[in-house]
Amino acid sequence: MNVMRLKIRVLALVPSFVFCFLLAVWGVFAQEQTILIKNGTLVPVVGNLISNGSILLENGKIAEIGTDITAPSDAYVIDAQGKFIYPGMVALMTSIGVTGYPGAGNDQNEVGVSTPHMDPYDALNPEDSTIEVTRMGGVTTVHTTSGSRNVFNGKSVVINLEGNLAPEMLLKPYAAQIFNIGARQTNRYPSTLPGTASLIRDKLNNAVLYAEKLKKEKAKENQKDKKADKSKETSSPFKRDLEMEALVPVVSGKVPALFLTSNEVTIRNALNIIREYKLKAIIQAGEGIQKYADQLAAAKIPLIWAGTTIVPNRWQPFDFYYCMAGKLAQKGVLFTFAQGGFGSGSHGVRNLPVPAALSVAHGLPEAEAIRALTINAAKILGIDDKVGSLEVGKLANVVIWSGSPIQMRSRVETVIIAGKIIPMTSVQTRLRNKFDKIVRDRLNRKGKKK
Repeated sequence: MNVMRLKIRVLALVPSFVFCFLLAVWGVFAQEQTILIKNGTLVPVVGNLISNGSILLENGKIAEIGTDITAPSDAYVIDAQGKFIYPGMVALMTSIGVTGYPGAGNDQNEVGVSTPHMDPYDALNPEDSTIEVTRMGGVTTVHTTSGSRNVFNGKSVVINLEGNLAPEMLLKPYAAQIFNIGARQTNRYPSTLPGTASLIRDKLNNAVLYAEKLKKEKAKENQKDKKADKSKETSSPFKRDLEMEALVPVVSGKVPALFLTSNEVTIRNALNIIREYKLKAIIQAGEGIQKYADQLAAAKIPLIWAGTTIVPNRWQPFDFYYCMAGKLAQKGVLFTFAQGGFGSGSHGVRNLPVPAALSVAHGLPEAEAIRALTINAAKILGIDDKVGSLEVGKLANVVIWSGSPIQMRSRVETVIIAGKIIPMTSVQTRLRNKFDKIVRDRLNRKGKKK
């Protein structure tokens, strides 16, 4: 009887031991690996190309770059002979991570004209299917927004596309405040472009006043004389306003105001507001940008160029927009490309190199195109000290390509984010494999019947 009880107890403990073992193994593999990539063509972006180069990744960061690096004994070695090593691409204006679970809808575009306090981090879902799809295209870092349809769309964040929990992915909170200066409402204010511009000015004016109130409140709290009887104070308590609190960093120049424009008029209105309030700004534009390129370069206002594939007007050359990136580069505008796509359309962000490739075919130097996809995007977001190039000390966001990302026949071989090798699987590859098997099985059955 005692022997039987002992056996039962031992068997009951086995699953616990197995679970602990698996947990320990998972913990080892979940950590950053020491990785040496050797014999590849290194394209640092900010420096000279290194033939037959090597790059050592330790503790999630780039530890060494050169041509003769000795691998530590515990290093995982990747032979990149005949391959090209690039920094991971950075994509702006996406909804990666907040598109929701399949069929559940996304967490973009809150109802309301003015929602500057909305934060996409509150909805960030590490299981979002767009994350796996996007990083398989060589994009390792994205700028995720709260939306684009409203006049005030809210905050935006920068995330790395790896992590089991949202805090592990977060690279920069409150990267920019999103304004759509061309947004117009139906049968309610603001329904015109002047109305939209007026609403933005009104809110910014209120934010300036609110910032002054915050300073006064802080001064009161820091007063040295604490002998006054607070019970006799008659002044009303300071009332917090979340909407204004979100805009104070914008009017104080700490957070960029990202203006979404749609034509020449909205670009002009955005530039006027930027000058009036001395904002640190970013502009996303398509049509009409050619008239303002010189002003952007002079004012050092960076641009998210989203117009490469716009269909030209009847009086414009067929390659009018294909050539625009080359002209922007000549004028000295700091720009990056936008692939676009919100909600389920965010699966298309992986095609970020496409507008760059079209631009290279129409005059943009390839080196400039690569910079636009990497270090330029990082500079625009203020994260160029972390990502965007292959430099010692930066995050180990590295992608091994079969060729240049600008060549559409090139393929991503390996993706490494923060020193972790990423599985090359996604909802798209799983569906492909599933239906490929179904089709092949049916063909085999038909062949046997014959």
